[in-house]
Amino acid sequence: MQAYPSKIICECGQKSIQEAIDIFKSTTLPYKKAKKLVTQCNQSCCNEALRMLYQCVKGKKPIKIPYEKIAFLIDQKKNYNQALNALP
Repeated sequence: MQAYPSKIICECGQKSIQEAIDIFKSTTLPYKKAKKLVTQCNQSCCNEALRMLYQCVKGKKPIKIPYEKIAFLIDQKKNYNQALNALP
């Protein structure tokens, strides 16, 4: 298994978790606009994981990044999308 910070958080923008953290740290934009910098799209495919990451980075009291939980949310969404694509 690849290291959590290098895991791709959004297939649309091909950004890793670490790249998303760096983008969120370097911007003053609100979540919705900062998300577009990472995803480069308007889809909600990775919204839960990105929202959690944004809150960890930009919250009033920054907390330790829960890489395992974010990776779980990414995998859960991928599995859901694969199940939808497998439907007839």
